[in-house]
Amino acid sequence: MELGPVSRYILAIRVCPMSLLVLAAVCSPQVLAAESDELEQITVTAQKVEENVLDVPVSVSVVQGELLEENGATNITDLNGIAPNVILNNVLMMENGGKFSIRGIGFYDIDPLSDQKTQILVDGIPHARNTGVIYDQAEIERVEILRGPQGTLFGRSSMAGTVNYISRTAAEEAGVSMRLSAGEYGTNRYVLTADTGAMFDGSVRGRLTHAARTMDGYIRNAFSGKTLGNLNSRNTKLRIDHDAAFAETSFILYRLEDKAKGVGLTNQIQDPYGVSDGDVNLVNHDQDGFRNSNESGFTVLSEVPLGQGYLALLANTHQSEFLAYIDIDGRVGVDPPSPAGFANIPFNWGFDIEQEQESFELRYHNDESENWDLVAGVFLFNESIERIFHQNIGPPFSETQAFEEAFETALARQDTRSQAVFGQAGFAVSDSVSLIVGARMTSEQKTAELNDFPLPPPAPPAPVSRFAPSHEWNQPTWKLGLEYQAEDSTLFYATASTGYKPGGFNGRATLPENVGPYDAEYSTSIEAGIKGSLLDNRMRFAAAGFFIEYTDVVGLIRRPNAAGSGTESVSDNIGAMSIGGLEFESTWLATPDLEFDFALGYLNAVWDHNLADLTGDGVATDNSHFAVMMAPELSTYGAMTWSQEFSAGTLQYRLDVRYQSDYNVYGRSNEDFYFRPGTAKANASVTWTWGEASNSFTVYARNLTDRQVVSQAIVGIFPVMKFDSPRMLGVELKLNF
Repeated sequence: MELGPVSRYILAIRVCPMSLLVLAAVCSPQVLAAESDELEQITVTAQKVEENVLDVPVSVSVVQGELLEENGATNITDLNGIAPNVILNNVLMMENGGKFSIRGIGFYDIDPLSDQKTQILVDGIPHARNTGVIYDQAEIERVEILRGPQGTLFGRSSMAGTVNYISRTAAEEAGVSMRLSAGEYGTNRYVLTADTGAMFDGSVRGRLTHAARTMDGYIRNAFSGKTLGNLNSRNTKLRIDHDAAFAETSFILYRLEDKAKGVGLTNQIQDPYGVSDGDVNLVNHDQDGFRNSNESGFTVLSEVPLGQGYLALLANTHQSEFLAYIDIDGRVGVDPPSPAGFANIPFNWGFDIEQEQESFELRYHNDESENWDLVAGVFLFNESIERIFHQNIGPPFSETQAFEEAFETALARQDTRSQAVFGQAGFAVSDSVSLIVGARMTSEQKTAELNDFPLPPPAPPAPVSRFAPSHEWNQPTWKLGLEYQAEDSTLFYATASTGYKPGGFNGRATLPENVGPYDAEYSTSIEAGIKGSLLDNRMRFAAAGFFIEYTDVVGLIRRPNAAGSGTESVSDNIGAMSIGGLEFESTWLATPDLEFDFALGYLNAVWDHNLADLTGDGVATDNSHFAVMMAPELSTYGAMTWSQEFSAGTLQYRLDVRYQSDYNVYGRSNEDFYFRPGTAKANASVTWTWGEASNSFTVYARNLTDRQVVSQAIVGIFPVMKFDSPRMLGVELKLNF
């Protein structure tokens, strides 16, 4: 019997807590009788200062770095399903690019001239592009996932929320650690870390980390016989922490490289849902494709104490390069025939993207006053980005369909200059009641240049400037809130806040009316929540309800192109949404050796109106009946961690289960073809830890039940989809010296 949405919601509320109690009951009496202990405090920087997570009037999930780096995890997408109402995925054709959705607001466009809707931070530094955020990570202390608009303190592109990677600081003691892992499909990884320990009277500490991962891939191209998704990744980071009387400063130098042979996209016309050949991991393309990318940069983080309060400085320079080549037509040769309006020949695209950015933030903190808690600062951001399209459409221009024979068709550049002033203050009206008020004003200028390469080979490339648009946006954002500290262990709060994503231009446009600019997007959120601890701080919980008005939504539409024989996909403002929901998270330390984690999210995201031309005939139709993309109604997470002490060491068992109800992965059709079914995934691991150095050996399984369902989809000439990864088994060894 198929359960309706309300029934599924009620069932999850009833079953998940009962399951946790059953798991606790079946554990040995000896373990359950152990002496009680307390949960460790979790520190977050959700308000730009370090605070106990229970004291922050923000919905924030905190995931420790071990879940991102160990037990077979590769990157932040392995955290998908842990935080309620959050989807962490990658871009279909740019697999190290982030495709995140928070509370039904997501970012999916691969046009580099378009900004994100979820801000990505690394140690508080904005990562302006969604490319490069899915790299193999190392030395991450924790990941903070802030849900809801964060426009006051975090500014541009934080209308859905903010994801902040926090790096580990250098250790006080000198030492070397090594982590080695091996798994199915030729997966191998090593991480080497060397700490200098405290030097120069304890004022300087250094840490050098190098990580490398290789993978043979699990998708096979029936046409070429090659395996797709072969991965080779490198991550190097040098961190120096300097503590002095006048300042505490960290210097971080990093470089990340990522190469993949073959892009693992399915051909759904020739192999719908894997039925025709019985294997969703067997595809049929006339071009394997590839993806090469790298990121590098330098960050300075400093805090300078003053007579009252302190100054914080964050500065960064960052460069990235990205090159991908993919089979966009999703077929072999002319089989099946191309639909009307498209050339009946192979069609491949290459994306060559280069980006540079600099950011600078200077802010003042004053939390020493008895009644006031103030954060105020300025933020500067500059970015230059360039993208070249490479196109290969078969004879007469290419015989082999190789990237080397593709010719350049378009060049798009954009320069962004952004400046902001911001402040947020908390005022204690009494011992238990505080008010929050904050505001930010951002001024942003964008100048774009769109060029064409009008002549195919053998003519030399000679770009011709077609458009050079420029525009300025001035965006205010604000936050109001009320806190009530009922007891030392319970916080009630209510907030109203806003966020925005900057407007922009279309890097794919070939006609003036398609260039833009389109307007900025806005979100206004009202949220009420409670946080606290119970059972002598052996249980921590947080619950929130929210309602969001999301206006001037930007989506992809079709418009006639300059060739006059087809259409092109461009971005424009198409409508508005109403989004409401509930969230609950808890951690229960049943005994010092047994811990349970649980999260539940309920989401109702609907279009108020959605007027868009999806066919290119010049007629905008009402599409408000479409399901909102990447907005599952129900998401749940449960985990059990049990430790068993022995004289020679400790055995730790961990099991987690994640469930997301069905949701649309395309957003422009309600056909069953574009829906990911309701899916539960389980991960498990057993870790043996021994010795004073805490050496460990782990056996792990990811996607334990081998559940493979549609992950995402696009439509080039034909629908092209991606499926979840299969079950991955492996082992990991960690040694500390």
